[in-house]
Amino acid sequence: MTTPTILADGLDADAIAAILTARQRAVGGVRQVDMRATETLLTFDLGGVPHGLPIDCVRAVAPLPKVTRLPGAPVTLEGLVAWRGTVVNLFALGKLLDRDVADAATMIVLRHDAPRIALSVDSVSAVMTMPRQETAAALSTLVIDGDERLTRIDPVVLIDRLLPARLQEG
Repeated sequence: MTTPTILADGLDADAIAAILTARQRAVGGVRQVDMRATETLLTFDLGGVPHGLPIDCVRAVAPLPKVTRLPGAPVTLEGLVAWRGTVVNLFALGKLLDRDVADAATMIVLRHDAPRIALSVDSVSAVMTMPRQETAAALSTLVIDGDERLTRIDPVVLIDRLLPARLQEG
């Protein structure tokens, strides 16, 4: 198969190639490859502020069930909930982060088996891919990607803050 010759008055082969490339970009769009390391986050609202947890540390998202309060429990421990036939410790992430949460309606169950942990949040928003931040271990870090801004929660630091070391078997 031979390539048809393109005739254009006063244009050389390089000029024709540039015009065809520009048309191809206009029609097909130009893909820009982002070489930054990324991670997938489950995003949720907490006191009107968007937050995110790495999706690989999330076991499930469920409506907040009836909570059984525990006398003398730490302020961040709201109580116990029944979830899929197991007892789960429900923690108020808003209290740990000093956020005003009116009425939490959703719980995020973490991938931590001994003991099981869930976090009460206002609502779950979406699953997003955001740039990975290379920072020192901190409970929360601000992540900015264009117009998107959220507070990333580090699950390792979170579990350290919620549980005494002797209970971190998971």
